[in-house]
Amino acid sequence: MAEPIRILEVVNAMDRAGLETMLMNYYREFDRDSVQLDFLTHRDWRGDYDDEIESLGGRIYRAPRLYPQHWPAYRKFMRRFFAEHRYPVVHSHIDSMSAFPLAMAKSCGVPVRIAHSHNESVDRDLKYPVKELARRRLPKVANRYWACSMASGIYLFGESRRGEIRVVRNAIDLEAYRFDAVVRGEVRSEVGIEPGQKAIGHVGRFSMAKNQALLVRLLGELRSRGEDAVLVLVGDGELRPEVERAAESAGLSGCVRFLGVRGDVARVVNAFDAVVFPSTHEGIPLALIEAQANGLPILASDSVSGESLLLPTAEALPLDAPIGTWADAASRLLCESRLAGSIGILSDAGYEIHRAARGLADAYLSLYGDAEKDGGKPCA
Repeated sequence: MAEPIRILEVVNAMDRAGLETMLMNYYREFDRDSVQLDFLTHRDWRGDYDDEIESLGGRIYRAPRLYPQHWPAYRKFMRRFFAEHRYPVVHSHIDSMSAFPLAMAKSCGVPVRIAHSHNESVDRDLKYPVKELARRRLPKVANRYWACSMASGIYLFGESRRGEIRVVRNAIDLEAYRFDAVVRGEVRSEVGIEPGQKAIGHVGRFSMAKNQALLVRLLGELRSRGEDAVLVLVGDGELRPEVERAAESAGLSGCVRFLGVRGDVARVVNAFDAVVFPSTHEGIPLALIEAQANGLPILASDSVSGESLLLPTAEALPLDAPIGTWADAASRLLCESRLAGSIGILSDAGYEIHRAARGLADAYLSLYGDAEKDGGKPCA
């Protein structure tokens, strides 16, 4: 039997986060006798998904981190890597920083170099100048332009590339997120949500972009109005201790549930009454697709792509709106019922993983064939 084609996915680390979970959703669905995924990471630890990747037949490689002081070592590593591992197709998911691995892939003769945009902007932190320079260079070293939404693609590649952008949906197993009243009762009991309490949910890494600090302020405002609400936060990250301190300082520790990283998000979301997503920037958050599959009302910031708000019970507010305005909207949505028919809406929009995975596998097979015609050599 012929060996499967192997596609190299370039990521930071395969931890349990949005784009990584999206990749795993597709990978699990592929006919792995035809298409296999390997992963080039930029962290020195084992990711949450590493064991599963290896069990599915994938390979994991580790490159030096993309710090300026590591650039000579990075170039040396990548030249040796692409000499030893002849991947005709490289697919990079690290937004503007994809310019660095794809530049090395280009210089080493990799025929198909896919840059994939997962955000509509980036944090304006100390690394912002480097990211902006990389963003401007990226269209010159990539030759395929993919994105989770058209807006994300235009941000990273420019309006002039609009006609070349392929939108790859952050698809999920929609049925796995169908609302289950029995599971709702079980989870609410497990995490200490009392009967009659309203649960605001949020799933995401604790980071500047996810902006969980606003959720603590929102909870404080709701409770000051006499509303019996709790906040349920799923995830981990560098800013978790800061959010925990903010909750404690506001006297809200008893009303916030920090659940950490969970492998059963499809189960946990049943416990929520609404999801609030106050991100400072996003593409198409996988957590919002999951929540909407469950039929949950959504309140998001207007920095979250409107392309991700698919249900009539999904609303957006400006980030700078007064906290009272956020509380008014959240209070109303917490009393909304889950929307029946949400899975059909998301399926029609292309978020059903079984169909989406067939489309992506076909795209990889086609690109692999094109690459071999252009002189690309299969990975050993």
